[in-house]
Amino acid sequence: MALPKGLRKPQTRKKGLKVLVYGDTGTGKTLFALSFPRSVVLDSEDGYSWYEGTDKAKNLLAIENSQSFTVLEKLLKDLDKVTLDDMDTFVIDSETKVYENIQESLQTIEEKRARQKGRDVLDANLSMRSWGKIKQLAKKLQNRKIMLATKGFNVVSVAQSKDVTEDLGNGTRIKTGSEADMDKKAKYDYDLVLHLYTDEEGNYMGKILKDRTNVTKKGDEIKNPSYKIWADVLEGKSNQGAVVEKDFNEDLEKSKEAYEKDVEEETPMKDRVIAFMKTLPKDKQKEFGTKVVELGNGKKNPNDYTKDEKSKVVELMGEYAA
Repeated sequence: MALPKGLRKPQTRKKGLKVLVYGDTGTGKTLFALSFPRSVVLDSEDGYSWYEGTDKAKNLLAIENSQSFTVLEKLLKDLDKVTLDDMDTFVIDSETKVYENIQESLQTIEEKRARQKGRDVLDANLSMRSWGKIKQLAKKLQNRKIMLATKGFNVVSVAQSKDVTEDLGNGTRIKTGSEADMDKKAKYDYDLVLHLYTDEEGNYMGKILKDRTNVTKKGDEIKNPSYKIWADVLEGKSNQGAVVEKDFNEDLEKSKEAYEKDVEEETPMKDRVIAFMKTLPKDKQKEFGTKVVELGNGKKNPNDYTKDEKSKVVELMGEYAA
């Protein structure tokens, strides 16, 4: 039996390296990012200002100073238009500040809701709904980074470090490790994950937690990690050829639309009509309801409408929503 259409054959192709690097302050995170060739940087901590005009910043092409999620999203969209003739690497330093910006924005919304409902603003915490939105926005950003990498650009995400703790009971917690201070699931999207630290002699060190290039192995500890360690693989014959661009956010939207359509079709027509009517201004609700009954040839319950009558009601909803 022939394979389904649309599948592609494995091939040598150009691909960008997706890197996540994290660590405490003073562990060389920015210097590691600066080692990557021809970089455009979103600098959310104004840390690159200390290197501008120096030899360490020789790979810098351009800088955007912002902690805003919306600025980062727009910048990623704008980078869709550039080619590998224009740049090689996109750096976000740090991801932590952008992630905090999303949380703070939604916290502000929660406080506004609390004031509107007469509740104490100090008691307003991020709701499950807000946390769901945070995950949604974080995933959207991750998919845009992945899409950039499919076009052949390196993507370097720099994050601050946070403690991983274990509850021993009786109010006692102990530190068991550390992780990147950003969306927890983001680490799965990267090809290379490094934890940076300094040894007793003050050397910059990197512990390999993941490496899809197989240049290093999980658990390896490298002194002064930099782009040059992976340069041969990224610039060699095995990483040449055409790019295979993929927009995973587009896939996500298609899945969402299909799911919403399925839910709509499974929802009883009466419930759909009532829910839609609530979205209309009060002066339009009675008018809409009258027209629905007319389309149902006088039947009051839309669940009893024929397939053709239900289709006409759906068309009516579209007219009122326009």
